[in-house]
Amino acid sequence: MKGTAIRQRGVSLLIVLVVLLLATLLATLAARGARIGEMTAGIDSEQQRAFETAHALLRAAESDIQGEGADGSPCFAADCRQGGLLDVASGQVSFPTDLREFLDLQAALAPLRPSCAAGICVPDHLPPRFWDDKASLEAMKKVAVARGSHGWYWVELLAYDMSAANEGGRAEDLAPDADAPFIYRITALAQGFKPSTRTVLQTTLVWKKRRS
Repeated sequence: MKGTAIRQRGVSLLIVLVVLLLATLLATLAARGARIGEMTAGIDSEQQRAFETAHALLRAAESDIQGEGADGSPCFAADCRQGGLLDVASGQVSFPTDLREFLDLQAALAPLRPSCAAGICVPDHLPPRFWDDKASLEAMKKVAVARGSHGWYWVELLAYDMSAANEGGRAEDLAPDADAPFIYRITALAQGFKPSTRTVLQTTLVWKKRRS
């Protein structure tokens, strides 16, 4: 009987040890799962913040192009850069309001590498997909419109062939004004707090100030 009792206590101790080991494993797995969940939520939150920042930059660029303040009200050229300002050395560059200003701006920016100033660009010397190349991105940041230390935008002016709109119909409805035949390609980049978090958005704006 004594030997049986000893064996039973030994079996009970073994069962307790196995249960304790299983409980430890379950607790470890639960803690790891919670940690992974927190990391995933943090990554998602970081990506969402970067996306929202980039989207806000697109809207800011559109307001800048159209000469509007943050509330949508008109503002002066010195604030919203609408025509007349062209001093590349000092960064006093504006969006053209007619073809003559566009040609003057193109002549001033075309020799530069990259061919931008104060966030306004012409396509002559723009590195393709510059956000994927560290050196190109750093060069582009120097000629961007910056919003804090985590957001930048660039507006590329593209010439438009108005002959496509001469036939009327839908092509004419979507074309820019005949006296300002260019469209705007906006690139916005938002950098998250982590180096691996980055959002790049692009959109094209055709601004019809009046019916041609």
